[in-house]
Amino acid sequence: MVGDSETTTCPSRSLFKNREIGIVQMTLLKNQPKQRSGAVIVLLVIMLPVLLILAAYVINVAYVEAVTADSQVVTDAAVCAAGRVYIQTGDKNAALAAARDAAERNPVAGKVVPINMSDLEFGISLRESLDEGYSFQPLSDDDEFGNAVRLTTLSLSNSPQPVFSPLFPTMGTNLEIRPQRVAVSTQSTMDVALVIDRSGSMAYANDEAPDPYVNPAAAPPGWTYGDPVPPNSRWLDLVASVNAFNGFLADSPQYEKLCLATYSDNASRDCDLTHTYAEISNQLDAISYQFNGGGTSVGYGLEHGLAVLTDATHARKFAVRVMVLMTDGHHNTGKSPESMTYHLQNHGVTLFTITFSDDADQSRMSNLANACGGENFHATDASQLQNAFQKIAKKLPSLMTQ
Repeated sequence: MVGDSETTTCPSRSLFKNREIGIVQMTLLKNQPKQRSGAVIVLLVIMLPVLLILAAYVINVAYVEAVTADSQVVTDAAVCAAGRVYIQTGDKNAALAAARDAAERNPVAGKVVPINMSDLEFGISLRESLDEGYSFQPLSDDDEFGNAVRLTTLSLSNSPQPVFSPLFPTMGTNLEIRPQRVAVSTQSTMDVALVIDRSGSMAYANDEAPDPYVNPAAAPPGWTYGDPVPPNSRWLDLVASVNAFNGFLADSPQYEKLCLATYSDNASRDCDLTHTYAEISNQLDAISYQFNGGGTSVGYGLEHGLAVLTDATHARKFAVRVMVLMTDGHHNTGKSPESMTYHLQNHGVTLFTITFSDDADQSRMSNLANACGGENFHATDASQLQNAFQKIAKKLPSLMTQ
């Protein structure tokens, strides 16, 4: 018994040691969260200024982008206004006033974009083909008048004191908002060729089927080709529509020149490019008084229309070239219309076609127009014909070419 008692551990000492270990562990566990929370607070105190600086930087960058974008919008509006006035009047001071007015009506971040004469350039915008963009060239000493205005916001970017300031301090960095924006307004100063069908079917009414053996219903007794065209004819509907078209262009802000070519089984250059639209009307009236009729050679009409449109004596090198072809029937003699497509494209001519009456070849004329960047319009009566011409006139706008 004595031997056994000597080899047995004392229970009270073991319990005391275990209790002591437990107390130490609990103390460590209590102290650990306090150490971690204190470290996070210290880290936040250190990082908060950095986060605020980064936030201010991001907001400033976004503000700069917004100001730059809005400045471009104002530049576009101002140069369009200047271009319209310049093309109408040729007055550079009036163009500057129009640009400033547009800028004042469109403030950026509560500030007006400054525009001075040194910000404006007056010149000529040209393109070599339908597939190429416009290229701006300032007026040379030999050029009296151009068709384009370029606005570069130099007064904004080079001002002694920046017009716009960052929203937040930049902590010593040199962040200045000096957007230099550029825009070019090319007024669609156009040279327009009217290529008009004067074939025999144009002597008939729009709701009348042409018959080579039967005179038009409205023709007087004994009427024959070479006499004045009968009343109520497609030709007279056309003359009225062309006169309305000319009036619409005369009232537009653009500065168009018009020329005229007519065709039947032959073709003729009836009027060179001119600003005096009455000359076009006079030539059409002359045809009305002696209407000869004939077949329909659309190809010859396009050929003569291109010749008068590109005649260097009257054509302007900076003008947008447009051709409006009208026919009431099918091509039936002479060179094919398609043979002229390459030549029209090569000279940068946009072709619009008008088919008048259900006898016209709408599909073929539509294909021709599409090949040359234009569109076909179909009309079955005088009202629709006039509407077609006016739609084309409205499709000849000013261009933003940069």
